[in-house]
Amino acid sequence: MTLLKYRADIDGLRAVAVLGVIIYHAWPWALPGGFIGVDIFFVISGYLISGILYKGLKANGGEGEFSFAEFYARRIRRLFPALITVLLLCLGYGWVILLPDEFQQLGKHVAAGTLFIQNFVFWQESGYFDTAANLKPLLHLWSLAVEEQFYIFFPPLLLLIWKRKWPLVIIMGVLLIASMILNLVMSVQDSVPAFFLTPYRAWEFLGGSLLAWWHYDKGHEEDVPVYREALAWGGLILLGLGFTFIHKSDPYPGWRAILPVAGTLMLMEGGRGALVNRKLLSNPAIVWIGLISYPLYLFHWPALSFVHIVKGENPKPVYIADALILSLLLSIFTYYFIERKIRHNKSCWTIPVLVGAFLLTGLIGLLVAKDVISSATLPSSLINVQLAINDTKSSAGLERLSGKDKILVYRGGGSGRTTLFIGDSNMRQYAPRIVELLKESHDSRGVLFITAGGVPTIPGITSPERPECGQLMPRIYREIKDNTTIDRVVIAAAWHNYFIKKNEYGLAGVSLTEWPAKKAALEALGSFIQSLVNDGKKVTLILSVPTGEVLNPKNLHSRSFGRPFSQMTKTLTAREFLKNNGQIIEAIRAVAMKSGATVIDPMDYLCADGICIAEDDGIPIRYDATHLRPGYVREHVKYIDQTMNP
Repeated sequence: MTLLKYRADIDGLRAVAVLGVIIYHAWPWALPGGFIGVDIFFVISGYLISGILYKGLKANGGEGEFSFAEFYARRIRRLFPALITVLLLCLGYGWVILLPDEFQQLGKHVAAGTLFIQNFVFWQESGYFDTAANLKPLLHLWSLAVEEQFYIFFPPLLLLIWKRKWPLVIIMGVLLIASMILNLVMSVQDSVPAFFLTPYRAWEFLGGSLLAWWHYDKGHEEDVPVYREALAWGGLILLGLGFTFIHKSDPYPGWRAILPVAGTLMLMEGGRGALVNRKLLSNPAIVWIGLISYPLYLFHWPALSFVHIVKGENPKPVYIADALILSLLLSIFTYYFIERKIRHNKSCWTIPVLVGAFLLTGLIGLLVAKDVISSATLPSSLINVQLAINDTKSSAGLERLSGKDKILVYRGGGSGRTTLFIGDSNMRQYAPRIVELLKESHDSRGVLFITAGGVPTIPGITSPERPECGQLMPRIYREIKDNTTIDRVVIAAAWHNYFIKKNEYGLAGVSLTEWPAKKAALEALGSFIQSLVNDGKKVTLILSVPTGEVLNPKNLHSRSFGRPFSQMTKTLTAREFLKNNGQIIEAIRAVAMKSGATVIDPMDYLCADGICIAEDDGIPIRYDATHLRPGYVREHVKYIDQTMNP
């Protein structure tokens, strides 16, 4: 048996991983696959932690007793000091500059962080209405949650296998293959849980764990035969291919994750004597970055995220550079003056104090999430902004019917003839006005809403991240067939959104950004409308509402890194909106009219003198960048009234 020794080249691999992630987060165009650095971390973690476990199990001729208390105490000393520091700094700075709803969400994520369930939280938040990823300062902690969940279940399992003298390598190999197959299947069916959840990532840790077992049994440190040199170079090439050619639009992890996992394993098998490992990965500067990689990973994303929160989607390069410099300085301070001092402190109080501080941090986060602890007092100019942000309950006043998955079905009104409203969330935003009309009406007309966020009512449209794309239209067809009271159908969507992002939506396997798929989608929409008209139904199609980050209530006032806010300085003109989206909107209009539908253009009502309306009586008319708030819809969006008029 050969005990595993410290390897500087593995710290160098950590540096490669963290630099890849940081470059991707700061400048995604520069390193499209930089996010695979997380996979590198997973493999390294599986290798190093398993080495500790094997050392305990193999002590005293294989009769060693594994100590759970000692193992988890080491994890606490390693993880908690820097993590507590980051969580508390985020809460403190968030209290100063965040709006109340933003601060509450941050508190929720802090609380989740102290339970190591962030991956579940972010998985559940990955829906259509969720906050953009770069506006979540603690989003990156999902990977830490995956790692800790693995190390909750793996040591007891390993101990059980060892005590029962079961074939450890075979069992771990079977588990690795099972996890990998699950990952391959799920990454195609629904890539979000495949990305965030531990069972689909476990094979990456197990790969590192099996390599650690191999090194314990066979030794690997001194001799560097030719095959190991080849493995090291091959591993470097695989990582290079992954960093360069994997893109965020690709289903991931899936088979593409084999590149970083295999590349990392090959480099570690190459040994510290291989040329690549000795000259490149063991370079003192690279090793130093690897040593501070943990706090650097923890700090870089909150710093970048706060920049995006304050300065918007495309901040000036100087802000990105400043954020990275700040995260580096904080990482150095944390590593040398907090992490190392606490980790090597032998006091019997170290673990209890760390656990207590960690739980207290989580409690503070929970109190923030429940609004017991509120953010700093809002300036008077932002009170109306917060009112608009909180005005989101579009379906109030309607009865929720059972719906499948993310398809929402609501009913209201009488039992007479029915108007069927179908579409995405841009249709559901009109519900408050319909509810108001039902209150004022003496007619027996009923209404039925069938909608799904981020799903257009175009037959055949698919999306790799939204399985409901294949469920909405069948649900609508079934309702139209079974419900004989339906005599009117109203269709609405943010039409332009579905034709602009490559590979997000497609038809017959071709992206809607490509002309053949775009043409086929328009024809499918026209055929659908025509079939409704032929069936004797009155059809109304509502075009896109003008949208844009400039119209987001949070962007109506410029923000700073201190606290002051200034009045809105930017506007969105109708010409600007149509310059980017007018072609597809006009194509939708033409298809609808040709197929016999009445067309309503919201821009005729939501733009004045060429400027898209952002506020009404000082209150934003939207609750985010793309949806009208219910209060405004209820009182002012009267262009929808004709769908209910006798």
